[in-house]
Amino acid sequence: MKFYDLHVHAQDLEKTVEVAATLGFSGLAVVEYHQKFDAFRELRKRLRDASQKSGLELVGAVEIQADSIKTLKRALAKYREIAELVLVSGGDYAINRAAAEDGRVDVIAHPEFKRVDSGIDHVVTQSAAQNGVALELNMGELLTTYKRVRTHVLNHMERNVMLCKEFGTPIVVTSGAKDAWGLRDPRELAALAQILGLTLEESMRAVSDTCEARVQANKKKLAGKILYKGVEVEE
Repeated sequence: MKFYDLHVHAQDLEKTVEVAATLGFSGLAVVEYHQKFDAFRELRKRLRDASQKSGLELVGAVEIQADSIKTLKRALAKYREIAELVLVSGGDYAINRAAAEDGRVDVIAHPEFKRVDSGIDHVVTQSAAQNGVALELNMGELLTTYKRVRTHVLNHMERNVMLCKEFGTPIVVTSGAKDAWGLRDPRELAALAQILGLTLEESMRAVSDTCEARVQANKKKLAGKILYKGVEVEE
């Protein structure tokens, strides 16, 4: 089984790759924020070199921080053709919903961020399922949240898991690591998902098969292949 973490910020890429390999990961999505276009292009070059040296599958991910739906759409148009993975920072309900309704989005990151509710409802979850948009369970958010509100975050995540299971919405579990030391063993990530309501099999998929399938499909598209109803057509 191949393990992936789809939400990692790498201040020290070499150290991050080293720690990830030690923890048993096969691949990482290394994230840059959408406002830093030149930095993202440079990141992709560094990831190619680091992939060849380490043997890990390292892909470039962009995290869109949108203050409006217009900003979201503009960033998606800019990055979808160059990023192996596109995440949208959640927290604002309108942004969560717009992201769920747009098939160019791969992952809605921490949809419950700084909310008094879980950030999604049946409308958002059903749209995400229909468009193949995954919902994230971010362990880093739990670890960096004040103790007094941690229970609320757990409750929000638990509700989101329940909604995702009801509508068949994909779930990915990530470390949300800000540096190498924020990475977590993939089995720890899966254990978090179990606590929140996924079965053992579902939890393992959320750090392996679900992640790998998304990465591979996007890489094929960026390489000039078209996926249509399961058939690959070479351009």
